[in-house]
Amino acid sequence: MKINPNYIITASKEVLSKKNYFIALIALIFLIFAIFILIPVFLIPTNSLLFQLTVFTIKDYVLLTILSVLTSLLIVMQIFSYKQAKSFSPGRTAVGGGSAVVAALFGTASCASCLVAVLGFLGIGTVFFLVEYQWFIVGLAILIMLVSLYLTSLKLNGVCNSCKK
Repeated sequence: MKINPNYIITASKEVLSKKNYFIALIALIFLIFAIFILIPVFLIPTNSLLFQLTVFTIKDYVLLTILSVLTSLLIVMQIFSYKQAKSFSPGRTAVGGGSAVVAALFGTASCASCLVAVLGFLGIGTVFFLVEYQWFIVGLAILIMLVSLYLTSLKLNGVCNSCKK
């Protein structure tokens, strides 16, 4: 099968042409962005919202925005796909949703203190590894989100042969 990135654009236009889905997308973007910022505020002792906002750099805000938009778009497209499907396939929907959760979790890798708070249970060696390669991890998270969006777009565009069953 030939990879065509226009499938994502076509499916997004179809989904977002519906007013309810567009409003849901905007609301989810703000909600997920707020969650990205508030997780370390609540998980790191003596951390405050004001301090957390000063810790992030412009590059961090850009990455958090990208991940928020991609995660929100995937969620909205999955809901649209679920409502359009005649039969529900929990396996396929779970993979897309699971990808969003994993990507969102790794999105916190843009901030070392956030990473320690969220993934500290993995041990100090793992945390140092993740901090060292945090940009690769964030890049991988964005790639996972794009693959999930592409696969969902195939289903919405009626291109996926296995999804038609």
